[in-house]
Amino acid sequence: MSEERPSHVVIQGILPKEAPGIRREFSDWAKDHENNIQVSLFIRALQKFYDIPYTETLSYFQVAGIHGYPGNLKWDGAVAPPHDRDARHYIYCTHNHFNFPTWHRPYMVLFEETLWKLMGEVIEKDLEFHDDADKKLWLEERNKWRLPYWDWALNSAQGKVPDLFVPYSINIRQPVGKGGSQQESENVPNPLARFQVKENGVPIKMGKLPKKYRVDSVPLGDGSYLPWAECSGTSRWGIKPHTQPDEWTEGVNKTEMIAPAINNHEWYFSPDRRKPEDRKKREEAIFKHPVGDLLHRLFKIDNWEDFSSTRVNQAPSDIDWEKWVSLEYVHNNLHGFIGGDGVEGIGHMQNVPSAAFDPIFYMHHCNIDRITAMWQTLHEGVWFENDVLAERELYPFRGPKLDGEIDYFTSNDVRDWTRFGYQYEILELRDGETEVGRKRRINEFIDKSYFSTAQVLLKDEGHLFHDGSDIESFAARNDFEDYIIDVIYDRQVIPLTFYALNGDPYMVHFFLGAPVPQPESNGVTAKITFKSPKHVGMVYNFSTPWLGNGNNTESAMSDVESDGEEPEPESDQPTCGNCVSQQAENILSNAMIPLTIPLYNAAADKDIEGLENIHPDQVRDFLANELTWVAVSTNGTIIPWERLPKTKVFVLKGKAKHYTENSKLSSYKEYDALGHITHNKPAGASHADYGQYA
Repeated sequence: MSEERPSHVVIQGILPKEAPGIRREFSDWAKDHENNIQVSLFIRALQKFYDIPYTETLSYFQVAGIHGYPGNLKWDGAVAPPHDRDARHYIYCTHNHFNFPTWHRPYMVLFEETLWKLMGEVIEKDLEFHDDADKKLWLEERNKWRLPYWDWALNSAQGKVPDLFVPYSINIRQPVGKGGSQQESENVPNPLARFQVKENGVPIKMGKLPKKYRVDSVPLGDGSYLPWAECSGTSRWGIKPHTQPDEWTEGVNKTEMIAPAINNHEWYFSPDRRKPEDRKKREEAIFKHPVGDLLHRLFKIDNWEDFSSTRVNQAPSDIDWEKWVSLEYVHNNLHGFIGGDGVEGIGHMQNVPSAAFDPIFYMHHCNIDRITAMWQTLHEGVWFENDVLAERELYPFRGPKLDGEIDYFTSNDVRDWTRFGYQYEILELRDGETEVGRKRRINEFIDKSYFSTAQVLLKDEGHLFHDGSDIESFAARNDFEDYIIDVIYDRQVIPLTFYALNGDPYMVHFFLGAPVPQPESNGVTAKITFKSPKHVGMVYNFSTPWLGNGNNTESAMSDVESDGEEPEPESDQPTCGNCVSQQAENILSNAMIPLTIPLYNAAADKDIEGLENIHPDQVRDFLANELTWVAVSTNGTIIPWERLPKTKVFVLKGKAKHYTENSKLSSYKEYDALGHITHNKPAGASHADYGQYA
């Protein structure tokens, strides 16, 4: 008699699926939250999710742990991903891979479906109804609900975190009372502000959990630590250097720091900063952040591999410089913006193995899924070039495959998101609308909703392009100059000592002019913050440290004293096999920073010398003198370039076609090297490096 197959978590999405429910933008969905039934259900269900004991497979703790720590836990009996099988660790997330978007798709469905089921328990077990019609209304709202997404690139949102993520307690709706009148709203702890792991109802430090569930601190190569073991709750920008754990152990939520981080590129201000009448325009311009410009360029990429991942895809012989912007690159930077900069304070979203403990992770990744679905709709029929990769299992997620069998999903299985019972409003095919019409409408939405290079140049408030004709005629007759920084980088940092580790998370910041280091409180160590008026862009590697004795409970980012002997790393320290294998295979990553808008604003600013327009003859010398870059650890310490020997910075000039019609997105082409800007500079590409891609 054959052995009976054990049951597993089966991810199906929300049923019925005949008419997929709509995933809405979070702030729009959460309007009037005190009277909003869906918000009330969501908050109550999320709290129930938190309250499930961490020892259970479908607890919030274990579902979050799929993405990273604790790393010693085999989720739902799933095998370790192929890259981790030798190490016997269970860090399942896939970064710097072409299945980055498809792996996260069933992950979001699991989260959504679990909350939806818990909403049913809230209605049937937790709430008291005195009116059948009222209960029916709550059931209907539950069935219409889908996971909302946070669109951090919207011009109208100004990079602001939705209000519902901020307070530690909120008022939410209750059912109708006995007399048929609406009860007053109920004040409850807000689970969106932070997650806390508890034992017997009391917060417990994650490093004090039983070994199987223990979350370690993350040791960094400079001897400091990301102190997750000391945390019972999640933080955003809340863990400051040289502070004691009791100040942040239960979680500190400084969401007010996130919008300034997203909007940190002060070169995106109004052109003439001297005029008093331009001050209001300058204040408004700060909110038109460059994340939107990256999305504009991202939607024009026409192949899955370059769209999906930071992983270097192109061979030198067929390089397309304009394709070095990817969904994963934009995603990585947002993790840094939301988590913290290490100078003002850090948070869980900043680090791969801890990120999914913060509930904002799921609304962030729901937006990543929306962008993926939009790109798929605009590039219908485009998919993985390699069929083997498209059929690779997305561990540990199981559900009904295309043939109906219950097994691990593949990217092909999750290609159609609507099979999981959800859709995004912008992608609905409207009555009488053709596919061509839908694509035009999506393009119009992108162009109106997200700040772009085209908007700056076509408005031409600095009067750099006016030739006596209107800008529409000028644009129709001419291409515009476009300037970009392309970066090849290694996700691993060379360790300083055996005790240190590879895989330190770090950022590369770019400036027009030298950055000004901020002295640390001890007056000795100079640190770099990206909150600088000269800052034009950044690349965050969002990697996972993969070697070291991580079960350390030192204070956050504090110096670790040594007796002169290098301690042996613990054998049970969870490692990221994905990071290890990519280093062994010499897999590199790439990213792109658009330069045209900062150059335009510099040329239009009469206080800045050396640049009167953005023609190549002036831009070359200006960038050669002014463009600088620096690598910085997540605690703000400058990293010597010797520890990042594979990093190469390229600067290029290309042509852009910008359109006054909203239904046409800008196109970019024909990029040429500006090698003298980077040649002979630390981490700068040499002339020979450019020649490899000629």
